[in-house]
Amino acid sequence: MRALVWGDFVLDEYWRCLTRRVSREAPVVVLDYLDRAVAGGGAANAALNLGALGARVRVVGLIGDDEPGRELRALLGAAKVDAGGLVPVRGAATVVKTRVVAGSVHTALQQVVRIDRGHPFATGRATAAALAAALGRGAAAARAIVLSDYGYDSVTPARAKAAVARWVDAGVTVGLDARYRLAEYRGVSLATPNESEAAAAAGVAIDDERALARAARRLRRTLGARHLIVTRGRDGLTLWGEPGGASLDAWGGHEAVDVTGAGDAVVATATLALAAGAPPLAAAALANVAGSVAVSRRGAVAVTAAELRAALGRGRGR
Repeated sequence: MRALVWGDFVLDEYWRCLTRRVSREAPVVVLDYLDRAVAGGGAANAALNLGALGARVRVVGLIGDDEPGRELRALLGAAKVDAGGLVPVRGAATVVKTRVVAGSVHTALQQVVRIDRGHPFATGRATAAALAAALGRGAAAARAIVLSDYGYDSVTPARAKAAVARWVDAGVTVGLDARYRLAEYRGVSLATPNESEAAAAAGVAIDDERALARAARRLRRTLGARHLIVTRGRDGLTLWGEPGGASLDAWGGHEAVDVTGAGDAVVATATLALAAGAPPLAAAALANVAGSVAVSRRGAVAVTAAELRAALGRGRGR
């Protein structure tokens, strides 16, 4: 199946370090640098998840004309994701999130600090035209489209409005993962906020199940979304939609190791499953498993179809 990811592409960078001593200059730990690793973050991670599940993926978004942008292209290309729709913006920087992880020789590395670089992209006429052209090419023949809005303006509610209406009318499944302006989008097939994002978008404090249901009803009405999945961490997720809704416990019952990238796995899996014709509850259940697999590992790592099958096989044996 052909799929498109339109959104904010982020290079996740990891500095691995060892902790050996406390500085004599200040009461801080001295970190001895070991190495550096990179991974796709934001919309890139959603695209990598779609590809790992078997989709043929194209991406559209804005990046800087810089080394991190080239690293992102290389990461996507190595996973056979078509990165031809990434538009470089002259003078702008690719968004980079640097996580410093450290520990002793005999302990697991833990995140010490995160450093974010990059700002929302300013798009002049030429950049906007190049983005629109890339979007037209990328959406051709796509049956599943994921909008991944992390607030850096590669995708915005205003830009998405007409395109989403056109795609949904044509029978394309459009999934939305928006960090800050969820309530400004309209007409998507599916939205997958976490509980705090849903509360902020609906303007409802979620402190019990009734408040959660109230927020979900309001948000689904506002979005005009056919389906809404609210992810709830250790409490699993809840689905609202047609013909009804259901709550699913977190899969596996283990404590999360790292929540980085879990939302990308959920929106990619649920959108692809719906586009393939899965019933909404089955799509939500697969997304629940994918999210649980994602949080069981460190960093943003794509969940493969084989890992989903293995997790489901273990579940049958419980």
